[in-house]
Amino acid sequence: MQTRVREAADWKDACRIYARDLADSAAGLAELVDYLWFGDLMNDLPLEPVETMFRHLNEGGFTDEDAIRLMTVLSTLCLGHARDLAQAQKEVARTRSQLLKSALGAQTDHSFPNLERIASRGVDTYSADQLAFSIALIIAGAEDRLRTAGRR
Repeated sequence: MQTRVREAADWKDACRIYARDLADSAAGLAELVDYLWFGDLMNDLPLEPVETMFRHLNEGGFTDEDAIRLMTVLSTLCLGHARDLAQAQKEVARTRSQLLKSALGAQTDHSFPNLERIASRGVDTYSADQLAFSIALIIAGAEDRLRTAGRR
């Protein structure tokens, strides 16, 4: 995995860079991502970016336990995003949007106005925008945790 995490200005920037790079790396494995455990990726993962991430998180005020948990959430997000991409590419008819539209179409005796509105929006949950949105939520939650703990 190639990453620019060393260039990060702070822990938030490091999280964004690391997560995008990890997701890109995992997505590059496309068809295999369904069969890989995180440990499989760890065998080939350079340790330097991970070391740099933990340095950034420590400098940002995270305890070791919180840093471990944050890295786990980021890794889970990235592998899940890569798995979603691989699945959407091979089964377009089984994307979230298509499955919801199909389920709604099969309902003849009920109305689901909220789900119908959501289904009509056409939001691409497999895009880089979705990954960025998810990373931003994680960072916001991590910032709140630091504030609540009085560490930043």
